[in-house]
Amino acid sequence: MANVKKSGVSIRRVARSDIDTVLAIDRKISGEQGLVTYRDMVTADLGGPLDLSFVAEANGQVVGFIWCRLTYVGIPIIEVALTHMMVVDPDYQGQGIAGKLVNALLDHCQAEEIETVRIVVGERNTRLQHFFERLGFHRSALINYTKTFEN
Repeated sequence: MANVKKSGVSIRRVARSDIDTVLAIDRKISGEQGLVTYRDMVTADLGGPLDLSFVAEANGQVVGFIWCRLTYVGIPIIEVALTHMMVVDPDYQGQGIAGKLVNALLDHCQAEEIETVRIVVGERNTRLQHFFERLGFHRSALINYTKTFEN
């Protein structure tokens, strides 16, 4: 594990030039295929006007990422910062980087007067659920239903 003092980690808004590094971290965690593709990130207009994503840097390299977009949902329609994924390089996990990424997102949303931040967490991922609860998130009344079509 690479040891990084918390003061040695900086958080900044994502840039399109970060995509390859972010995808490499994703592949390092989830396997050769990765969970997202370059096309996913470009199509989502990473770094564009509705993008709310941040990266964490340590020792001059990107070591973490939170992917979030501004969207409008519900009835009545409300503005929501919808978080799609968060990854921290395994060599840098356990050092508070994920918390710094989430806090940067929350600070930005408050400054922009975005009142709701939504994060989808797997029902069985109790570790991640507890992480977000420690940061002030609570389980919402929404239930997610999915229908998948086979190609």
